[in-house]
Amino acid sequence: MCGIFASNDPYITKDKLKIINKHLSFRGPDFNSGLVKFKNWQLYHSRLAIIAPSKKYHQPYICKDGSIILYNGEIFNFKKLAKKFKYKSISDTDLLSKIIVEKKFDPNMLDGFFSIVRISKNGNLMNCLRDPFGVKPLFYLKRKNFITISSEPSVLKKIFNLKLSKKSLREYKIFRYPILSGSYYEDIKCINPGTCLVNKRYFDTINFIRKSKITKSNLHFLIKNVLKDRRLSDVPVGLLMSSGVDSNLIRKLSKKFKKYYCGGLKNDEDIKYCKQIKNQEKLPLEIIDINSNQFIKKFKELIKLRCEPLSVPNEVVLSLIANKAKKDGVKVLISGEGADEFFAGYDRIYRWAKNTRQFSIKKFCELYCYNKIDSQNLKKIKSFFKEISDLSNINKVRFFFIKYHLQVLLRRLDFSLMSSGVEGREPLVSKKIFFESLKFKTNDLIDNNHGKKPLRKILNRYMDKDFVYRKKIGFPIDMNKSFNLKKRNIKNENYTIWFEKNLQELKKI
Repeated sequence: MCGIFASNDPYITKDKLKIINKHLSFRGPDFNSGLVKFKNWQLYHSRLAIIAPSKKYHQPYICKDGSIILYNGEIFNFKKLAKKFKYKSISDTDLLSKIIVEKKFDPNMLDGFFSIVRISKNGNLMNCLRDPFGVKPLFYLKRKNFITISSEPSVLKKIFNLKLSKKSLREYKIFRYPILSGSYYEDIKCINPGTCLVNKRYFDTINFIRKSKITKSNLHFLIKNVLKDRRLSDVPVGLLMSSGVDSNLIRKLSKKFKKYYCGGLKNDEDIKYCKQIKNQEKLPLEIIDINSNQFIKKFKELIKLRCEPLSVPNEVVLSLIANKAKKDGVKVLISGEGADEFFAGYDRIYRWAKNTRQFSIKKFCELYCYNKIDSQNLKKIKSFFKEISDLSNINKVRFFFIKYHLQVLLRRLDFSLMSSGVEGREPLVSKKIFFESLKFKTNDLIDNNHGKKPLRKILNRYMDKDFVYRKKIGFPIDMNKSFNLKKRNIKNENYTIWFEKNLQELKKI
């Protein structure tokens, strides 16, 4: 994991380095390149060294054709690609630098998560892309004929003195993130998942959903192999634990991790569950009990660093957990994101989609939105569903969650862990798992009691039925308790307090 910055804008001079360091160096505490002049570009890279942690592979990294790359992420099949192309390489960065200059290079050959920027030896932008599901962030701003690219929008906001978009803040209150705008700032754009800014889209989930066929699945075997691949690392790896199906599935299907981590406020459901598991199974499980003072302090720090509101309170908890992991020498934490999106895990919405004959966009918004949707955003949602009117109800919802909702989860995990200098990995967010999820019939994904049935069936081989099929727990963090407030008994009190507190802190930036 790393932080990358590239700009051919003459406005970017050495005096901007202080801003870049302040809002980007946290993503890579192991090495900081400073601003590097290359042709008409200013380049910057902060490295969190996970694979081949040698200074030999610090970036910006020169390719064999004289071009230069900035890369953030992990390529888990780099050894297989090295063998295929007959290269000797112990680093995914070095391997990428070799294959990316090949005329037959296709980002689809990469198994992993990444954001990549490549500048030619003549100073032309050759590649500027993100992984298929958008695990790694990449933002940009165009000014006149120039472009500035960054892993964090806060850098662009501070350098160009940008103001928050009122339109995006409306989206935040409705969706907990500007899912339709892609950024909290008018001039900042987000590169879409599976897309290269220069060479356009290379991976489109909707095409695979449309072409999917119901067939026999070997999900159990596949998840085991993906988990094995996702543990590739030259530094210690840990697992983020909760009381949910996904992290426990990873725990049971993967060999033991160096350490396990769980955190929350006293008596939270996850805390109570993990204390029980720790005693029963003698796991090297670190349980981080967080008090309200710690929560408030970290909450304010994160908003100041990010220059954006946080989507959910769990981001604060995750950052505090990552602090502890870093002190323990654990630089990678595995998490279970992606399961709900691929396997119909949001029971209430997916079940409605399964059982309804007529797909009502109004009803979908009532189920999905956290506040009443306005006419402008409703129009955008209608336009989205109109373009996929040929899909089944369940696949309409699934595509929405993959295209929009998954981005919120990936962004919050990436930022909250990276804010403490720890890499987050989501093994279930892989092309192989996505393709496998499309093989199941609707009734095999969700019934009138439970979603994620394929994953629950696998987990039931390792854990008792009462746990595997228990009721889903939502929004577990009490905001009154977190912020030392008295209960007001208002509608959606938890969400209302959360939005209010975020907006209050944003005004201070």
